[in-house]
Amino acid sequence: MKTCRRFTRIKADFEQDIRFLRNYSECHQGTAAAKASAKNAHSTKQRMAKALSRHFEKCPECG
Repeated sequence: MKTCRRFTRIKADFEQDIRFLRNYSECHQGTAAAKASAKNAHSTKQRMAKALSRHFEKCPECG
């Protein structure tokens, strides 16, 4: 599947946020902040999927 640079940038930005949230959650296991961070990582992954699918539908280069 060939994708454009914007698709790659969007995906990389979301993946960076997800990695940060997961790493924080792993480092601070058992705390309320870690649990919230894990939930935020999950919801960020869902938002990434929606954003990438929207981009894929509208982009002439990707779609």
